[in-house]
Parts: sequence; C-alpha cells; structure tokens
Amino acid sequence: MIRNNQYVYLDHDFVETSDGWIFGVVSNVHPPGRILSYLKYLPGDGVWTRGAVRYRRVLASYSMRVISQMLETVRRVRPEFIYRDPFIDDEFIYVPVEKVWKHHRCEEGLQNMMNKPLHRFEQTCVELVKKLAYESNVVDTFFGISGSLLLKLYNPVADIDLVVYGGTNFRKVVQASMALQTREDRAATISTLTKNYMAKYPITEQEATKLAERCHTRGFFEGIPYSIHAVKTLAENTKQYGSVASKFAGTARKTLKIIDSTEGVFTPASYDVEDLDEGVVKKLVCYDTTFAGLFKEGDIVEAYGKLEQTRDFVENRVYMTLLIGSVKTAGMEYVKLLETA
Repeated sequence: MIRNNQYVYLDHDFVETSDGWIFGVVSNVHPPGRILSYLKYLPGDGVWTRGAVRYRRVLASYSMRVISQMLETVRRVRPEFIYRDPFIDDEFIYVPVEKVWKHHRCEEGLQNMMNKPLHRFEQTCVELVKKLAYESNVVDTFFGISGSLLLKLYNPVADIDLVVYGGTNFRKVVQASMALQTREDRAATISTLTKNYMAKYPITEQEATKLAERCHTRGFFEGIPYSIHAVKTLAENTKQYGSVASKFAGTARKTLKIIDSTEGVFTPASYDVEDLDEGVVKKLVCYDTTFAGLFKEGDIVEAYGKLEQTRDFVENRVYMTLLIGSVKTAGMEYVKLLETA
C-alpha cells in the first residue's frame, strides 16, 4: 500500500489553497495538523496556464538561496504558514491542514492521466511510464506524476517528474531508465546537471561533473527531459513524527565514508556514514533532492552543512548528523564526491 490515514500527505504531492497558492509536499512525516512543504506556484504573470488562469513559478531553482527568499515571502505575507518544529529545532513552511483546498496525490494524478490523457504531452508521459513499467517489471500502480503535469498546469517546455513508490521498485525503474538512454542523452543530461550544480554549490566544474556522471535519475524520452523520485511505501514508513529529535550544533565540514545507502534514495536522503575526521557524525541527511540516490556504499565524500545532535527515541541512541538543505547554510553547503567505491 502507498498511503493510509496516518500517512496522508506524501513526498512530492502538492497541496493548494482556495486562492491558488500551490505548495510541494516534502517528506512523508509531518507535525499534527500541518504539512512540511515549499511554495512553488502562485497565480500571476507566468508561463503556466490552467484554464483561463496563468501561474508563475516562485522557485526559479531549488538552491537554498532561492528557497530562503521564498521562505521570507511566505513569512511576510502568510506568517501563519511558518512553524517552528520542536523536533527539527528549526522553522519552515508547514501549511495548516485546514487551509488545504485541494490535495494533489501523485499516484491518482498518473492513473487519471493514463485513463484519459488530455494532450500530446500527457500522452508522452503515459508512454514513458508504460515503457519503464514494462522494462523494469514494476506495475504502473507504483508510479506517480508530480510537478506541473500533476497540477494540470500546462507549459509546452516543461519536463516530466515521475514518482516511484518503494525503494526496490525505484532502483529497478532507474536501471530500466538508464538502459533507454543513448550516448547523446547521457551527454546532454551530464552537461545540464553540471551547470546546475555549479550554480547551486561552491564547487568546481570538475567536481560538479563528477556528481553529474553519478546521477542516474535523470533522462530524456522523445526529446523531453524527465526525472525519477523515490517515495516510501507504508511498509517503509517505519518512523513516525516525534520518533527522532534534532538540535542545532553548529556547522561543520566533514570527510565521510558511505556505509549504508538504503535510505539514501528518499527525501530526506539519509546515508549511514563513517566520520573519517573525528568519528562523531553517523548520518548524512540531505533534504536537497540533488543527493537522493547519488551515493553508494564505499564512496568517500566531503560535505559542509548544518551539524545536528540527533536523538532517536525508537533506537534509544544519540548521534551527530550532518544536514544538507538548511537555510542556515544557504550558499555555503555542498557535497563533493572524493573517491568512488
């Protein structure tokens, strides 16, 4: 199963207010009565259309600098949407559930599209899903669609954001996706990602290319770029809200060895690591989806980010976490791949 009454709002879903503010859902775990999310679209002078209404994209990119600006916009206009989560020891956008006018679910959006695609772009998305489902042997009910296609916001130059439910399913689909890519497709993907990474992080072109070459969750289908994102199934949702608490402990630059990447495909991407500097950091956690599914066991990375003291009430242990995707380290954080397994 994908969701139930406890796990209602899942990663990559969208929620919409009655006046057309559209928020992307982050993670499967949320405080009671609120939804961890980011503002993505607003009605306005933009290139996205739905019926007679035009929309503009608030986030020009997913860099933490831009996200910080978006956060301040929401704080100024709708301060009631800003919430300090005591278990994260930080504040961000947490949409109140009572403000949700419409909940856009990824798997429902795709099934509706497969039953009746509205235009050629949707038909191409359906063909891509059918191709990946056949090649990976993952049934299409474990697929979803996110982004503008889910929201029925039409943009002729948009890309396709696919969701796959379940870590094992995701890995099979990514492998099938890579088999579909031509040499030219891969070169175009690596070139685009290299430029994006250099714009987002303080890293060199060589370091950005090394990351881009490792990324297998992006591709092209009939000339249209697409991405693949993993979301946990109910069986994989082993942690409930409040089972883990984090406390800000400064910032740090660390050399880390990846020792378990099982949880690294989701959002947040959580990697078990060995701290090769001081031995204190046990996890690398990335809310930045750039690093989801990017690293594997044996990789050695250098990372700069927010240091947290984490208490796991289920496992009854305390450890240090290095977090990527924090406003506190916006413009400074990065992960570099030093050595590959």
